[in-house]
Amino acid sequence: MASVGRVTATNAGATPRTIRQQQSAWVLVAVIWAGYFLVRALGAPDAVENLAKALLMPTLLVWVLVALRAAAPRWLVLGLIFATVGDIAIIYVFELGILGFLIMQICYIVGFITLGALAGLRARWPVALGYLVIWLAVNLGLGEQFGDLRIPVLVYSLAICVMGGLAAGVGTRVGIGAALFLISDMFIAFGEVDIDFTGRAVVIMPTYLAAQYLIATGSARRVDPNVVVPI
Repeated sequence: MASVGRVTATNAGATPRTIRQQQSAWVLVAVIWAGYFLVRALGAPDAVENLAKALLMPTLLVWVLVALRAAAPRWLVLGLIFATVGDIAIIYVFELGILGFLIMQICYIVGFITLGALAGLRARWPVALGYLVIWLAVNLGLGEQFGDLRIPVLVYSLAICVMGGLAAGVGTRVGIGAALFLISDMFIAFGEVDIDFTGRAVVIMPTYLAAQYLIATGSARRVDPNVVVPI
């Protein structure tokens, strides 16, 4: 992340105290997220890595609550809570992790609609069409290989593609975040059907975190243009 001391032009209306509080929240995010990758790089025990992973989305949620306070949308708060559930559950029971992320996707879908995604999508309808093509290609091409998970993957992948299409209607920042989310999840799905390639596992978490960062900050900017965003 860029220095949390850098304030965007849209923060001109924020009070110094509010800016400091948001900067402090970003310091927390930077420390925990960097710590997670350090733990992974050092090959720490699984229990330590899992604990660090469980703190990733809560720290982003802290920033949302500090930045938006009473204006923090319930759908964004709930989405990050269920993202945390998904992060933890998928380590132990894949299906429960998928369920957590499915509820998160539904929260985002509802939230993007409230941010005017349907109107914005009229000018970006090819993006929605692209997500439909991806959904069909993945499920028709790999559906049989998912075995008992075929139906859960079918439903979940539809939800994430709907979320991605609507995200594009919200704005470029949120749209890019949703696209990165799809990439991260597709790389996880490839692993489930024994399709592996160099860098697949390495890319999953960076794209996932970048996705959540862009979705949360992009949505927050739509609610309040004065929020402090490092990048």
